[in-house]
Amino acid sequence: MFIKSLQIANKDGVIRLIKFHAGLNLIVDETPVDEASTESTKTTGNNVGKTTVLMLVDFCLGADAKGIYTDPETKKGEYTLVKNFLIETEVLITLTLVEDLDDPLAKTIVIERNFLSRKKCIRRINGLQKTIEEFEETLTDVLVTGHYGNKPTFSQIISNNIRYKELSVTHTLRTLSSFTRDDEYETLHLFLLGCDFGKGALKQNLLASIRMETTFKNRLESKQTRTAYETSLALLISEINDLDLKKSTFY
Repeated sequence: MFIKSLQIANKDGVIRLIKFHAGLNLIVDETPVDEASTESTKTTGNNVGKTTVLMLVDFCLGADAKGIYTDPETKKGEYTLVKNFLIETEVLITLTLVEDLDDPLAKTIVIERNFLSRKKCIRRINGLQKTIEEFEETLTDVLVTGHYGNKPTFSQIISNNIRYKELSVTHTLRTLSSFTRDDEYETLHLFLLGCDFGKGALKQNLLASIRMETTFKNRLESKQTRTAYETSLALLISEINDLDLKKSTFY
């Protein structure tokens, strides 16, 4: 599938319609240069919305809305002005995907999302409102047919293509969060290389169970050694046997 267009609109109308074409698409600053100005920032091309476009595409493909108006460094501070504008003016993002940009009759997928919550929340695919689970399932079936419920997840797969966060921009292969495990990367990379690794999810679950058991073992051994536990167990078994022997004398 190809991106055909990205539309940003609110209750007052269309704010911006960005159309895409086959090949390389560039976002450039077309603001006329003021020859008399000495401010270098007017000719740098910064702050024209390059990262914002990528964030909105990612948002339409299932990313959290908070990423649009949250400080990427602290993960806590919010840009109140941006958040209020998105909510109060009821901004609606529409992403249109097509199988062939040159064929007007090609299969088209229209994804719509807004920043409101509960009953006012819009999360539609081809005009049909979806729950969070249905939204991810439908997107996965459309873009990676038959893969829903398997590893790697849909968000992990597209992380290799949608890069705007510092970690994914600076890293070539490890495009996920810093907490991602090696076995998760193994499954992702094998998938991207076209290798059939149907037991990737099973391996990750087994490794997760091993880590949990190892953590529990370390917690136990942090208080006493294994030998101490075995000695305590032997004493308890001996005491139980003595009590059973005494109990048998009453019958």
